[in-house]
Amino acid sequence: MVDYKLINKNMEPTQTIDYKKYAWIAGTVALVGIAFAALSAGLTDIKSWKHPTGQVASITVSGEGEMTAIPDIATVTVTVREEGKTVPEVQKLVEKKVNDALSALSSLSIGKKDIKTLSYTVNPKYETQTIYCITIPCPQGKLKVVGYEVAQTIQIKVRKIDSAGSVVGALGGINITEISGPEFTVDDINAVKDGAKSKAIDEAKKRAEVTAKSLGASLGSIIQYSEDNGGYYPVAYGMGVSAMKSESSSDVTLPQGESVVKARVTITYSLE
Repeated sequence: MVDYKLINKNMEPTQTIDYKKYAWIAGTVALVGIAFAALSAGLTDIKSWKHPTGQVASITVSGEGEMTAIPDIATVTVTVREEGKTVPEVQKLVEKKVNDALSALSSLSIGKKDIKTLSYTVNPKYETQTIYCITIPCPQGKLKVVGYEVAQTIQIKVRKIDSAGSVVGALGGINITEISGPEFTVDDINAVKDGAKSKAIDEAKKRAEVTAKSLGASLGSIIQYSEDNGGYYPVAYGMGVSAMKSESSSDVTLPQGESVVKARVTITYSLE
């Protein structure tokens, strides 16, 4: 070991400094600082330590949910169709029958806001003139307008669902022959869909938790989510969906059934 002594102004030694010792201490402090800096930087990207390739471990699960609801609204669609020689003549026939239908619906407490015209069409009716000839080629017959057809299609929303049979019976009573429905649905169908989706999400999460536990991990955040509206299924019960006349009145027996709404979701979770 080499000692270096400090000399004061009187040329007398005052202190001995061990430079080797201080160099070792300074180096140790520097290494400790570098280690702490590396640790600090590593903590911000600890997932990279767990996954050297940069990929994050994840699992993908699916869940299904189902809700059953009793229909609370019925929709009936009718078409009034008439034929005649002139357009004004046929329009009057259609208007009379439509007014009769509106009067019948009013007596059943169906408001004007629940009755709307979907379409109104006027079409000519043609007939091909027969031509007798003795020459070849024979000239083609000419089309001739022989009359007109007017059709008006109306949609009726029945909010008192038990009155649907009475509505169909009343329309049939005024000789309307083109009746479609009723279609029994749920008015606030979005609320039912949300309920089915919530059940599907809960089921998917439970499956993910079971899988993560089996792997010795825990669920992290959601990486990806998708949903599929499983559909809306009207389910009939009772006598079926066929319309049946009641012997005591013009009402039609129409079982309402119930509606089933299904939802399916797919969720990808990260693992920790």
